[in-house]
Amino acid sequence: MCTALSLTAKDGSHLFGRNMDIEYSFNQSILLTPRRFDYKNRATGEMNQTKYAVIGMGTIIDEHPCYAELFNEKGLAAAGLNFPNYAHWDEKAIEGKTNIPPYDLVLWVTANFETVQEVKEALKDVVLVDVPVNEQTPIAPLHWMICDKTGESIVVEKTVNGLSVMDNKVGVLTNAPTFDWHLTNLTQYMGLTSTQPKDTTLGEQELHPLGQGLGAFSLPGDYSSPSRFVKAAFLRNNIDYANVNYSGISEFFHILNGVAMVRGSVVTPQHLNDITLYTSCMDQERGIYYYNTYTNHTISAINMHNEDLDAKEIKSFKFNDEFAVTLQN
Repeated sequence: MCTALSLTAKDGSHLFGRNMDIEYSFNQSILLTPRRFDYKNRATGEMNQTKYAVIGMGTIIDEHPCYAELFNEKGLAAAGLNFPNYAHWDEKAIEGKTNIPPYDLVLWVTANFETVQEVKEALKDVVLVDVPVNEQTPIAPLHWMICDKTGESIVVEKTVNGLSVMDNKVGVLTNAPTFDWHLTNLTQYMGLTSTQPKDTTLGEQELHPLGQGLGAFSLPGDYSSPSRFVKAAFLRNNIDYANVNYSGISEFFHILNGVAMVRGSVVTPQHLNDITLYTSCMDQERGIYYYNTYTNHTISAINMHNEDLDAKEIKSFKFNDEFAVTLQN
């Protein structure tokens, strides 16, 4: 379960990030992979090299960086979200094609390209091969949201019907069903408005609103994928920025907080609690990765341009999950 979001701030900067909704920690940390870093392509056995430096949340498995979401020094960002019962991978690599394991798609995209248009063209040649990073780590069923710093966004899905690349004009992605289904479902909510309803009559009976706060009446509030998609899209479309610094960052976190999971509200079939483990927000122009966690609501920030992007090794930043309070007296 997850929600991804893109947003254009009041100052024109572009933001991209996600809620990571999950029932366990995956040994995550913020990973900065430098330019010209060599990593093994599990689908082909060949070594690949990054063209651009990238930063995002991930984990290292057998010396291999596995990212949940990330962006590069040129502002291109990508995230993988859970896509159960729909994701389908090719059994074998195909000669003459670009063969990639599904978990490496976000790294391959951001390590090599600068714009969504470049990615669209390159995806025509991609085969997603069913090869795990190791025997202990099964491949997650994923689909992806990819955005550049012009605000252009796409959704990529691989099902039994093939690879689909769809323009994302609502700036939101959640989980199953498919993205086109979510767009159709949005039409069920065309009448939603953020404004207070006015007095009206039904027959001869006068009807008055029962107090304030009735904007967005009937907006879904549960944690299902369709409901989170509708709610995030509605909040994004109705955002009203404050005339203060970092308003875009603040509102970004508020939108995703509106669809975040509270411990105990979503229990898995294995009797585990789904929670929003962390929320990330990437400033695509400035190269800053922001995040906060379920335990620590304070926003942490890492600026990739304060680091050596030509380093030889991956740099890891601790996942800052300790409860924090600002004491004022």
